[in-house]
Amino acid sequence: MCGIAGHIGFKPSHFDMPSALKAMTHRGPDFGAQFTEVVGNSTVQLGHRRLSIIDLSNAGNQPMHQDGVSLVYNGEVYNYQELKSEHLKQEQFLSDSDTEVVLKLYIKFGADFVHLLNGDFAMAILDRNRNEVLLIRDRLGVKPLYLHRANGCIAFASEIKAFSAAGLSLTRDESEVGNFLVFKYTPLQRTLYKEVNRLPPGHTLTIDLLSGVTSESKYWDISTATKPFRGSYTEACELLRAILKQAVERRLVADVPIASYLSGGLDSSIIAWHIRHGKHTHYCAVKEAADLRMEGTTDDGFFARKLAEEWGLNFQELPIGLAQLTPEHMKRAVWACDDLIADGSIIPAMLIAEQAAQSHRVVLSGMGADEIFLGYNGHLLLRLTQYASAIPGLKSLLAPMLRSVSAGKGPFKAYRRYLQKWGNNLGRDFEAGRFSIVGDLDSAVALFKGAPRYAEIFEPYFGNEAQLWEGLLMFETDNFLVKNLHYLDRSSMAFGLESRVPYLDHELVEFAAGLPLDYKLSPSLSSKRILKDAYLEVLPRYITQRRKAGFGMPLRSLLANKDALAQLLPEGEVEKLGCIDMDQFRSVRSAHISGRMDQSALLYALITLIFSPDR
Repeated sequence: MCGIAGHIGFKPSHFDMPSALKAMTHRGPDFGAQFTEVVGNSTVQLGHRRLSIIDLSNAGNQPMHQDGVSLVYNGEVYNYQELKSEHLKQEQFLSDSDTEVVLKLYIKFGADFVHLLNGDFAMAILDRNRNEVLLIRDRLGVKPLYLHRANGCIAFASEIKAFSAAGLSLTRDESEVGNFLVFKYTPLQRTLYKEVNRLPPGHTLTIDLLSGVTSESKYWDISTATKPFRGSYTEACELLRAILKQAVERRLVADVPIASYLSGGLDSSIIAWHIRHGKHTHYCAVKEAADLRMEGTTDDGFFARKLAEEWGLNFQELPIGLAQLTPEHMKRAVWACDDLIADGSIIPAMLIAEQAAQSHRVVLSGMGADEIFLGYNGHLLLRLTQYASAIPGLKSLLAPMLRSVSAGKGPFKAYRRYLQKWGNNLGRDFEAGRFSIVGDLDSAVALFKGAPRYAEIFEPYFGNEAQLWEGLLMFETDNFLVKNLHYLDRSSMAFGLESRVPYLDHELVEFAAGLPLDYKLSPSLSSKRILKDAYLEVLPRYITQRRKAGFGMPLRSLLANKDALAQLLPEGEVEKLGCIDMDQFRSVRSAHISGRMDQSALLYALITLIFSPDR
């Protein structure tokens, strides 16, 4: 994985490429290079920072050139050796890198070459023969690619901070702040900056260097790529094991050691089982016992440690808790995620990545399994809602009772939080979407002085009641999953560590999307049913039967401390944002401190806005 940047100027303009690349040195500490050239009616700049993983020699450096075509590329194509043997037997190679295979495949097949690739990538291709620049992003959006449009010019980069470093303007879009507070990230392909958006996953942007005209096309769509599975449940389990085994093995392609994140949960334990015979290090973030009691969550570290002992894994753990939840760590997380994300999981992710990066350059993560196999509590709430809907009048009876549950105090806090969330959203418009949002939607709407446009975000996905689960899959894939992938990328690449996600191999995603709902979320509310059953014979029951635990810092406890909250979120700083209803802010703060509602996600969203370096 690396960092890429570029600028296509159709008018006289300035883009400080050396500064843009310097701002992303953490993404590629091994080598950096760039070039500037006039092609057609445009001045084209391409730059690259390299993190050497496949072919560590200088022959793998970028930008890479051949036959009038130049490439800068961030990511990995895992099947490059297969493609090399099948399609490029007659070609002469100067390196053993996947980059050169990608370049030659484009030269041979043109833009359609992308359909051959199994991998995670964001790339820019300058084709002088066609007077075009192509920007391409992988199917699921594992690798980031941002676009900056202003004054008739287009720039792109792996991180937003490269634009400001290069001298481009970044103007806060206040109209997006409302949606940021609702979703805790900026949905769709928008950002908090007027000039910047993301290239959508599975898309190609073509820039004509003669006319300046741009055209965007989608080369992959989960809804059209998916075929319904027609086999038995047993056959589905067997096929799942085979596809996932291949996905993991593909992501072991590297000329450097590979580690994994082992949380002690189902997803990471399955990955650990597939690589248990290799000389891999397995890293785990372990919460302090006092924090677990305050948060009402379970101990990941206990299960991960027990599994590692049984399998003889090389296991390293890192303690996380209130002691590590400092303003400095929060500021560092905001710096890393310049496309702001209000997710406390970023902080432990950065802590564990920092440790892993001391001896590794690649780590495997279980990210994505919850989205494609329905593992979130919001999925359970939606199914419960469908059951309640079958009994006339039950929803209207349940909603006020559940809303009155005190979320943050008393025993079974984790369950109480979700009962209250169910009640707050039961019977409301876009129920399915509301259940998948972290925090309370209505509190966020009231907090923002403007009118958050969350309804227009939900409408395309949840306008058809007959296709509710299909809409939820598309919504989470386009939004929540991309957010999670952004924080995984930023938290690891802040230290020059590449994260790979076997569950988001596009062949596995297509397979999972085609499975019947009951295979993933059983009628008895067993989440990720097929994933558990497929590995029932090789995983201990304490892994397959345990309660799900979220990966994150004890934010609820910290922000319930009046003094700590006042330090992190001073009223004066909140008021300076200019778009916050201060009476509602005080109400949200009071509700969280008293334990009436869990408002930690919304309060942390305000903290990230305050810590944002563009203020």
